[in-house]
Amino acid sequence: MTYRRLLLMLLAAGCCTGYVFAQANWNSSLHKNRQGKEYWYGKANGGFENWTNVPIDSIGCVECHGPADANGNPYPADYTPDCADCHPVPVYSPDSIEVSQCLDCHSRQKTEAVSLGYGDVHRDAGKRCWDCHTNNDMHGPPAPMLNSMLEPRGIEADCEECHTTAGGTLPDHSAYDPAMHNGKIHCSSCHAQTVLACYNCHFESQVETHIKRHKQPIHGFVILANREKDGKVYPMSFQSLTNAGDAFVAFGPFASHTIASEGRTCSDCHSNTNIQSYNSTGVMRFATWNESDSTLSYMKGVVPMPADYQRSWRMDFLTYNGSTGNPMSPADKDWSKIGKDTWDGHQMFFASPLTKAQMAKLGFDTTLVTSVEAVPGAPVPDEYALSQNFPNPFNPSTKISFKLPASSEVTLKVYNMLGEEVMTVIEAQGMAAGSYTVTVDAASLPSGVYLFKLITPGFTEARKMVLLK
Repeated sequence: MTYRRLLLMLLAAGCCTGYVFAQANWNSSLHKNRQGKEYWYGKANGGFENWTNVPIDSIGCVECHGPADANGNPYPADYTPDCADCHPVPVYSPDSIEVSQCLDCHSRQKTEAVSLGYGDVHRDAGKRCWDCHTNNDMHGPPAPMLNSMLEPRGIEADCEECHTTAGGTLPDHSAYDPAMHNGKIHCSSCHAQTVLACYNCHFESQVETHIKRHKQPIHGFVILANREKDGKVYPMSFQSLTNAGDAFVAFGPFASHTIASEGRTCSDCHSNTNIQSYNSTGVMRFATWNESDSTLSYMKGVVPMPADYQRSWRMDFLTYNGSTGNPMSPADKDWSKIGKDTWDGHQMFFASPLTKAQMAKLGFDTTLVTSVEAVPGAPVPDEYALSQNFPNPFNPSTKISFKLPASSEVTLKVYNMLGEEVMTVIEAQGMAAGSYTVTVDAASLPSGVYLFKLITPGFTEARKMVLLK
């Protein structure tokens, strides 16, 4: 008798009414449809498919599962997500589920706990995944169907569900969370020991041999950004990839399961070494490949995501030089740089970088921040272009838009009609392919006609603009 048939018989007999209620949204749940992977990867949202032209259903990424279902049966080749992924036959019971079934798919949480050995106050207290996560978290909230668990309705579990001042389960934080924070710092920003990233997936291995190859898991850092869900400063991580010389990275909120009882101190975030590095160099060089010994160095501790991250964030992108059929091993050193430390494309979903005001409070030199913004969701341009500024005439600020068909070093300067340089808006900054808009503040200049010039190794163009005060 199949599991599905047995389940139907139990339901028809009126058994397990709580189970029936929990399953009401199963057909539209992310555990059933796995829509999150397509949402991030697909062309529609500017995903990596735009660079690979390989559909996700052909590379073995959607049908995520461990070696066997909850009954110990190996998964068939034509696997379809099913209740038995988590629940053993014959009757649903929380005590019959194994956390290992969760970790077979949620591999980053498995790496945190098993491979890297991070503790977590909830796990150490004997809490299991379903002790915190609700039926809606696991079986899906009511329609409409979600695109990602990071959407506002995606995950109900949060610290405040259990830890409250009124309930006596939240210690006094007044000495650690001053009024200036205004409740805008999420608990995990201070209490998460680390986030986790699998650095630089080698996409060719995934396509050719379905081996999920990356250079290594990296940890010991927490990227801080503004979470869209609640507007709070929250941990963020990323996924970086390369394919045939193209580089891509996707940033998003990360729910670390490495919570410690003791939180961070002020100096861990304010004017820390990563901020000082930005202030001295103008860039946030997150990761550097060391050719001499084939190792990766990367920032540790708190890494605030700057408002101008699209300009300032740097990380060496790598490729694997061995056979795509070789077993995956973090110890494998047969990697090298592809010659880029900026991306050809990127995403940041369900989060935004820190604002200039937030950066200033943390000790950043905000005079280094360039207000360059990428046009979200825009396709990669076919050619270079410099658009007329808008508005024009203007007083005192205007916006200039330009397009880059490939990663380029970009300079944007303003000249008076005598050909004298009067302002440098962007100075030799590495920027990924894409469409951009930059705000120019000319409050310090007198009224008049000016030239603005975009300069790249493959393209130079100038246009006139009129400042009218």
